[in-house]
Parts: sequence; C-alpha cells; structure tokens
Amino acid sequence: MRKMWKRARAGVLTASMALSLAACGGSSSNGGSSADGSTTLEVWSSNLSDSQRENVKKLVAQYEEQTGVKVNYTEFSYDMLHDKILSAAAGGNTPDVAWGLPEWTGEFHSMGILEDLSDRYANWDDASVLSDAVMKGMSIGDEIIGVPYEMTVRAYLCHENIMEKGGASVPATWDDVLSMTDFKDKTGTYPYALACTGVRAPQEMIVYLAQKGLEICSLQDDGMYKNTWKDNADQLAAAADVFQFYKDCIDSGVVDPNSKSFGYEETDDNFVNGFSASYVTGNWLQEKEDANPEVMSDVTVEPIPVPEGGTPATYMELKPLFLFNTSKNNDAAFDFATYVCGKEWQQDVYSSASPRSDVTVPGKWTEDFQALSDNGVAFPPVTLGSISQAMIDSIAKVLQEGMTPQAAAEWLADAVNTSLKESGELSAS
Repeated sequence: MRKMWKRARAGVLTASMALSLAACGGSSSNGGSSADGSTTLEVWSSNLSDSQRENVKKLVAQYEEQTGVKVNYTEFSYDMLHDKILSAAAGGNTPDVAWGLPEWTGEFHSMGILEDLSDRYANWDDASVLSDAVMKGMSIGDEIIGVPYEMTVRAYLCHENIMEKGGASVPATWDDVLSMTDFKDKTGTYPYALACTGVRAPQEMIVYLAQKGLEICSLQDDGMYKNTWKDNADQLAAAADVFQFYKDCIDSGVVDPNSKSFGYEETDDNFVNGFSASYVTGNWLQEKEDANPEVMSDVTVEPIPVPEGGTPATYMELKPLFLFNTSKNNDAAFDFATYVCGKEWQQDVYSSASPRSDVTVPGKWTEDFQALSDNGVAFPPVTLGSISQAMIDSIAKVLQEGMTPQAAAEWLADAVNTSLKESGELSAS
C-alpha cells in the first residue's frame, strides 16, 4: 500500500482550471468552518448536463437553507477530477465529498484515503432502498467505501420485427444465439453483435465470465486479489468456454466478422440502423429511438442470454460518492452524500439511472433495465487499467491471432496477476 501511495504522489498531474457551479458557495477552502462559524463543505462533482445543472443548483441552495451548511460545489471533467483528487490527497487536503467512477475505487482504497462508512450506513434509514448488488458495489471486503449516486446496467436489446422476419424467438441461451445460422440469409441482418475492442469489451466480457461463475480476480484471505483460474481446472475450462463463445459467434456467422475490430461506436450504430437484430448495451440508446423512430420503435429489453446451466448476470456501472478520512466535516459530508442519494435529488437529477429501488420512470428504458439490476456484477475494486487492456487483448488473440480459447484463458489469467503484482495488489496465497 505504501508503494502504491508513493507512485500515486509521483504521478500526480497538475489539475486544470475547473468550472464552478454558480451560486453554490464562494469559499475556496477545502472544508472547515467559515468566518461566521458555519460549516463549509468542499464538494467536487463530475460535469453535468444543462438540465441537471439547473436542478442541482436548486437542490444545493435548498440544502444550504435547510441545514445552514455552506456548499462549495465545483464541476470537473472526470479526468480532471481524478487528477485533482490525487493531487489533493498527496497534500493531505482532500475535499469533503467527490463524485467518482467505479474504476477509481480500488486505487483510492489502496492509497488509504477513503473513509469506511460502515457505521454510518448502519444508522442511515434509506440504506434499505439499496439492493444487495448495489451494496456489494459500494463495498470492499467488510468496508463500505462510498455512497451511490448513479447506476446504469446493461440489457439485451432486440429488434422484435427483425426477429419475427427471421422466424426466431428471443434467444435465452448461448446455444440459442449460435443456432441462428440462417438468420442473415432470411433477413439480411446479423442476429447478434459483440463489442470486441474499446472500453465496452471488458464490460461485456465480465458479464459472460460471471454467467460462468467466474471473476476476473477475486478477494483472497489476505485481503489482496488474484486470478485463480489456473489453480482450478473447472475455472480454467469455464473461462475457455467464454472465449469459445466469442469464436463460435464469428465462425457460425451469427455475428458480423468485422466485429473483431468493432468497439461500442460501431456496434451501437449497427443496432440503431437495423444492421444487427440484437445487442447487449445500455439505456442511452433511448436517445437514438427519438432520432430513428422507424427502426427503433420495435426494440424490446430482455435479459442477456446465458450459457446452459449458467447464472443470469448483467454489467452494473455503479458510480460512488467518495468521502475522505482527512475531511474535517465527516458528519456533514455523509449527510450531504445521502442527500444526493436521497429520493428528491435522485428523482430530479438521475431518475433514469438511480441506484434507489424506489426511483424509476415508467417505460422500457428505465423500468425494464432496472428490473435486471439484482443480477448486476461489477469489476473488483483493484487498479484496472492494465487488466482492462489485457481483456481486450485476449479477445483479439482468439479472434484475430488464432490463439485457442484454452490458451487465451491461461494468457489472460497470467496477465491479470502480472498487473496485480505491478500495482501491489496481488495476493501471496
């Protein structure tokens, strides 16, 4: 942990100028008390849309009026926010609350800068509206390390009309997907799609792995992480099955062979334009429905197909509010964080992507997606950069370089453990 902290300090980038949200406090200090003795919270947020910004301005002003706490609320891009947190942590001058991304959780936890919120959750009544999957995503071992502010999950989207044209039912299993070998001849459309490169590829792969009962790396008794596939013949075989599914999708013709080099841009566009009949993606495609109503009006939201005997799963991108153990205002920080996760803020700002079970918007793009969240899986809380790239590379090794599924599973297991060793997170067990 000490080595990681030194590396983090050495690698800090100087943060650029941030855009402050008007009328939400004027102090530039990182928390503490104002001259009049009132509490001032330093809150760093990700960039907001115009509509979100107006709602947030209103809600922050309301919080200040109700509590007497002053909120110094500033927006940053995610890249700027990450670097600014690192810089602040190196100087022991963290904010009180910061919006975050799940891939930062392991890094910040390993640096020892996050507050353990377990005792606070025990006295927070609204914790009951967070599902077990959400709570798992906010935890590392027996510590709760964040308050959720936004959640999106993936679903299996299907063009109902194209499926009917191809004489196919919505596939429920991998075998159902692979059986649609004559679908393209009947419809001119590929029945399934894969994202094999880019940021979406690891998110998709982690779902297929979870369906086979696997994690990309798992928590060990010593509190560190390890990929254990090569220590267990059944796990290695299951991982090989995942790579075999990728290979079979291409070889059988149910997926466009050009998908070997497709990222989410190509796969989203192909589905929106009816060039693929089904695809695992997120509810942001609702925006595409408005632009392409003729093609998108028949879209249904379904569970992701599973392997025979497998476990239902979907990728859950659960974004945390981080609270820091160097804050001078821990009680007020948690109160504000739970206000952000509260029903009013969630309904006004994150209604279509809320982690709360009691906040939803009628319709397939929200209700049908949220119905899948109990089966949500997320990446383990470790440093992910090299691991994500290794997952992308492993797909390319099978689909572009001809590596066998078994060899790819072994290669990825070694690459993950190498990454964990380099980040100081590899278990000695």
